[in-house]
Amino acid sequence: MIDLHNRFIADDGTVVLTADGAVEALYAGSDLYGCVIEPHEDVDLYQHSIRLLDTDMHQLCTDPQRLSQQDWYADWTTPAPWSQISVLDHCLDRCATDEQRIRVCDEYQLFNDRRMIPVLRHLIYMVDHLRSQNVVWGVGRGSSVSSYVLFLIGINRIDPLKFDLDVSEFLK
Repeated sequence: MIDLHNRFIADDGTVVLTADGAVEALYAGSDLYGCVIEPHEDVDLYQHSIRLLDTDMHQLCTDPQRLSQQDWYADWTTPAPWSQISVLDHCLDRCATDEQRIRVCDEYQLFNDRRMIPVLRHLIYMVDHLRSQNVVWGVGRGSSVSSYVLFLIGINRIDPLKFDLDVSEFLK
C-alpha cells in the first residue's frame, strides 16, 4: 500500500481517500461523487446527516460491491492543478525533435482512445509528489518501458525511442 497525503493506494490500485482527506476535499469545495473513501465513523455520520437533511448531496461510496462497478478510468481523486493539466502539452513541452513530438501525439491518441488521460494526469501528480518527497522508484519494468509518454512523465527511465520499442507492446 502506498501512503499519500490523506489518501492511499490499495494493493489493487484503487485510490482511497481517508476520512480526513474526504473532509479536506469537502472544505475545498470538491464533489466527492464517485470517490472511494475509507470506512470510518465520520463517513457514516456524514451519510446519516445527508439522509436526515434530505439533501441532493451525493452519498459517499464505501460499499465494496459498488466499488467494483466504479469507472476507474474516469473517477480519479487527482488534486488540482494536476486534475486539469493538459497531458499532451506536458509531454510536448519535453520534446526536442519532430520524431519525439510525433511519437507523443500518436501515443496520446492511443491513451485517449482507451479513456486513460485521467490516469496519466494522476501519474504526473504521483511522480511530482514522489520527487518532492525524495522517493526513489525503479527505472522501468515490463512493457510500460515501450511508452514514450510514460518516459516523459517520469514513470520509467528507459527511452523507448533510443531502443526502438513499439508502444503497441504496452497498449495491447
